[in-house]
Amino acid sequence: MVIHNRFKPKYKSFQRLRENINNTKKIYTFKKKKWAQLLKRLVRSKKYKFFNHDLYHISRNAKLFKNSYRSQLLTKQRLKLFYGKLSDNKLKNLSRKAVVRSKIKFIKNRASEILLLSLETRLDSTLYRSYFVSTISSARQLIIHGNILVNNKKVTQSNLLLVNGDLIQILKSAEITVKKNILKSTFKPLPPTHLEINFKILSIYFIADIKVIHLSNYYSFWLNLKNVLSSYKN
Repeated sequence: MVIHNRFKPKYKSFQRLRENINNTKKIYTFKKKKWAQLLKRLVRSKKYKFFNHDLYHISRNAKLFKNSYRSQLLTKQRLKLFYGKLSDNKLKNLSRKAVVRSKIKFIKNRASEILLLSLETRLDSTLYRSYFVSTISSARQLIIHGNILVNNKKVTQSNLLLVNGDLIQILKSAEITVKKNILKSTFKPLPPTHLEINFKILSIYFIADIKVIHLSNYYSFWLNLKNVLSSYKN
């Protein structure tokens, strides 16, 4: 029996999750009535400028056991959608590795920090944070087609983890596309400090370790990583 995976537009997922996951402007141009409730929510919602994703407020009247599964599910779906529709198995493996690594004596980072770093040091995430692409999915497509050089070597693996000193360059075949994406971007928020970006020659230097606290303002939704880790604990 052949199972065909039906294509699901990402904006419908935004409507179901009630969040503008990629903080895209296009969603504000939708005129149909079915989008009215979501747009009203997005306009009224206040953005958190600085917050710790590990800390969250619980109301006295919250029904923990009733809402815990739903909260974990929505958090995982937001995270997977933001990082280019990650598979559940991939996120599960990253979460369990983060928990194991956090128990090593000389590792100072917590499991939630290790999980976030494993997602942010990926090549596709780096291209997205540099505004060379509009989404992580488009970054993945750019890499798969062989348009990216890392340390002067062509790379086709979007999940490649970068380290300090790595140099990312764009081949001429993709320069026009990347420049169009840069011109369309608003640079809000500004690119992270661990990246040194040259928009003239389209190059990126990975110059420093990522500090998790500096990534707090780079998500348009509340990201509770404890929910993700606890859901994959068993």
